[in-house]
Amino acid sequence: MWLAQAAIRRPVFTTVAVIIILVMGFVSLANLQMDLLPEIQPPVGAVIASYPGADPDEVLEKVTQPLEKELGTLAGLKRVQSQTREGLALVLLEFEWSQDINRVQNDVVSRINRTPLPDDVETPHFLKFDPSTFPIMQLSVVKDGTYSAGLKEDVDRITQSLSRLQGVASADDSGLVDRQIRILLDADQMKKYRLTQSDIRDRIEAANISQPGGIVEKGDKDLTARVISELTSVKAFRELQVAVDPLTREKVSLEDVAEVRLEEEERSVITRTNGKPGVNINVFKQSGANTAQVSKDVQAELERLNRTLNVKTVTIFDQGKYVDRSVKNVGTTMIGGAVLAMLVLFLFLRSFRSPLIIGVAIPVSVITAFVLMYLADFSLNIMTLGGLALGVGMLVDNAIVVIENIHRHLQTGKNRKEAAAEGAGEVAAAITASTLTTVFVFVPVVFVSGIVGQLFKEFAFTVTFSLLASLLVSLTLVPVIAARIMKTPKIGWKKQREERRTYRAFRRMLKWSLAHRFTVILTALALLAAGLAGIRTVGTEYLPAADEGIFIVELKMPPGTGLEKTQQVSSKIEKILDEEPDIENFQASMGTANNENALFGESGRNIAQIYVNTVGQKERNRSTRRIMNELRPRLAAVDPKAEVELREQSSFEAAGEPNTLEFAVSGKKETLKDWSEDITSAIRELDYVQQVSDSEKETKPELKVEVDREKAEKAGLLPAQVVSAVSDATRGQVVSRADLGKGGSYDVFLRFEEKFRQSPDQLEDLPIRTGREGGTSVPLSEVAELKVEEGPITINRSDLRDSIEYQVQYDGTDLGTVERDVKEKLDRMLPPELEVSFTGSAELFRDSLNDLRLAGFLAVLFVFLVLAAQFESFKYPFVIMLTLPLMVIGVALALYLTRTPVGVTAMIGLIVLAGIVVNNAIVLVDTINRLKSKGLPSYDAIVEAGIIRFRPILMTATTTVLGLIPLSLGLGEGTEIQQPLGIAVIGGLFSSTLLTLVVIPVVYSWFDPETRRKKKAKKA
Repeated sequence: MWLAQAAIRRPVFTTVAVIIILVMGFVSLANLQMDLLPEIQPPVGAVIASYPGADPDEVLEKVTQPLEKELGTLAGLKRVQSQTREGLALVLLEFEWSQDINRVQNDVVSRINRTPLPDDVETPHFLKFDPSTFPIMQLSVVKDGTYSAGLKEDVDRITQSLSRLQGVASADDSGLVDRQIRILLDADQMKKYRLTQSDIRDRIEAANISQPGGIVEKGDKDLTARVISELTSVKAFRELQVAVDPLTREKVSLEDVAEVRLEEEERSVITRTNGKPGVNINVFKQSGANTAQVSKDVQAELERLNRTLNVKTVTIFDQGKYVDRSVKNVGTTMIGGAVLAMLVLFLFLRSFRSPLIIGVAIPVSVITAFVLMYLADFSLNIMTLGGLALGVGMLVDNAIVVIENIHRHLQTGKNRKEAAAEGAGEVAAAITASTLTTVFVFVPVVFVSGIVGQLFKEFAFTVTFSLLASLLVSLTLVPVIAARIMKTPKIGWKKQREERRTYRAFRRMLKWSLAHRFTVILTALALLAAGLAGIRTVGTEYLPAADEGIFIVELKMPPGTGLEKTQQVSSKIEKILDEEPDIENFQASMGTANNENALFGESGRNIAQIYVNTVGQKERNRSTRRIMNELRPRLAAVDPKAEVELREQSSFEAAGEPNTLEFAVSGKKETLKDWSEDITSAIRELDYVQQVSDSEKETKPELKVEVDREKAEKAGLLPAQVVSAVSDATRGQVVSRADLGKGGSYDVFLRFEEKFRQSPDQLEDLPIRTGREGGTSVPLSEVAELKVEEGPITINRSDLRDSIEYQVQYDGTDLGTVERDVKEKLDRMLPPELEVSFTGSAELFRDSLNDLRLAGFLAVLFVFLVLAAQFESFKYPFVIMLTLPLMVIGVALALYLTRTPVGVTAMIGLIVLAGIVVNNAIVLVDTINRLKSKGLPSYDAIVEAGIIRFRPILMTATTTVLGLIPLSLGLGEGTEIQQPLGIAVIGGLFSSTLLTLVVIPVVYSWFDPETRRKKKAKKA
């Protein structure tokens, strides 16, 4: 081929070109971003609407249902789910993966704006589910003792320092308790002086004010006026006049009717780290920033700050560290595979020079792929590096074929340059065809939608880049180096090789196979049937669960439980976690979160969430799932009223929670309620089920204050005035902000004394000022009735129907088995009016299965068409394509022996194999055709070609298999997702290689006119 001849003729030019590519490759590698996964944008969004003071039923009727009705007709919408809580409506929108969430956003906002909602409802806002907006690090600032003003200063300094780092978008703290000026009103004194809470508020706002005025001229200058009246100390607040005693006409100050003090604000959220009070800091990276580098910069800055601050900063979660370890692990498997491949070459060729050529070809090909990855705007992640790890084994295939052919030409007595040029040129067409068939296998990945398409697209392109680079290197650099360093084989080398026991045995087996063609084919078919039967026993999964060493413990106390009781039970759980040697850090958070946090889990005064981080995989002997399973019974026993659930966390959250089956049951509310406990109990009977969770919420006690309009009117009150007075007295309000100079700036919080919140009986005595002359007050009980009732907590709906969502955590089995068993149980027990729909990983697997079937069909079709174009025939490609069923035998055996479920990555491996396994058959058929063109009879050509290609076929297959062994072992973090692919490819290559050497010659003999009717082989 002209390319090899030109490279050999101009070795300096070839060397310079390689050096340029290497330099570009190293520069590209230095500029490639490092992330865990390719960028994924799930087509999921949420509409959040706040309706303060409304109970769940009212929110459902006036907010949730109108939004569902308006949004439910959006184009490309797959599912609408909603959660309705007190004062809050959350509508989740899941679109088809073909939809771009950024383009849909304007349409969603338009529908929201035209939805008829009550005036009191705050404008709903739309949030996109974007994994890149999640924090990459979660820190906790811990200080011995209790919260203090000094802690706030330290936290502010840390967040400000981290936010200034390159690549950091923001560092936000939560759980920090600030100080405030708290004014607690005395009801008796307020009644005595005929004052209300609103009177005090107005007086403070009027006295503590800073407002700009107009322009005042002073000569030729304009001065901006500012009118200031500020209360700059707690003493000033206490001495503030709020009224005049109607009897004595003496001044009444604020301290006469209230207790005024500077103290910590009341905590609505409690956070603890490793059992000590702490403040949480979430670090967010900028779009496009290198996750691993940002993590390293943050850790370095924290080390610097810890030397000057009197606090301890604990890292609860660090995605950058996991990314760094994962990428290095996959990179190590790639290097290990390359070393094993070179070792195999040495064992086959018994020469240091030939493996040396391969040792140069592999890194040059990989570095060339880095240039193409940079130009394609890819990142270094476990998918792209996994593609390179897969490619390493295949990279040497082309080089082996070229080197072996050059070796054969040297044996004929040709000089090194002539042997290199002719040897490379002779197989150029064959290796180009084999490379193109493998490349074309990845073209259909473009048609795969969903998360699988987004995950594996970069993987497919990276393998393609590495293979194209290896083809270029094999036809340029390899011949140039071979022409310089390869030695001429000893005389009689070919005869000695063919006289070896292995070659004699293979020749006999090949001739026997040609004489017993039906036996060979029937044996292959029997093995295929056995493999297909065995693969049905391993089950199915979506994506393999990755052990990231992170899980969440969620504590739920009975509805209505106070924050103090919740934190007491949480302390018991934290103590158990602290005793676990494999747990490094944990952070507990309990209390009421803000509206946006409704997206990421439940919150409330009766709920605690504990984020647990284990030590590294190398430092523990147990998996995260085993740690969780051993903790479950201990944590469940901490309190008889507590409900404790454990969930493993994963960076693949968009693919569903690890080892979890999710489904929803929809129907009428009453029917769902009747069957919810029976469903949970039935599923818990399955042996492998560890935990069953559902979204069915119990009612919670609530105090209803019903205003009696008639009594209120007689007292000169409107219902709104009563409602406002009760709300202000129980919830309190921030009425101003005071600047105390060096003492800091603090909110001014106003509320009645604590007794009105301690019991309903006390609240009945709350004084409400009437509209009668003289400003007299009446107790709340005279204008309203107080009663304790049960009210709903959350109302769940799916596709405009009431529903209950279930999560089944399992261990020791596969997703397909759990789904089948659960479906059988539910089909037997549930009435027809209840509808069951599987979501999460089960649904994603079904959707991906259809896409992968299409991709597999297109891959086989493209391979066939490429071969037809290469051989200018439809007959020989058909012979070659018969290697595909042979690979299924090995894939089935490998998955069965390793008990690996059939999942997306294993099926991707099958598609990859469609392009790999035909390569040996291509070269074998091409050699038969070349020998026939030289005048050799068909039978002799088939046998001779088998002998000639025997060693190269074994070499290429063995190097690819050994190159994938580190990947198939799944050692280290981040390699789990690629493991089934490595196992499938190794198994498929093993069977297809062994059977190709026998089955393809047999099939070829049937298609060749000269040997078609041959009854038995010639005698040797």
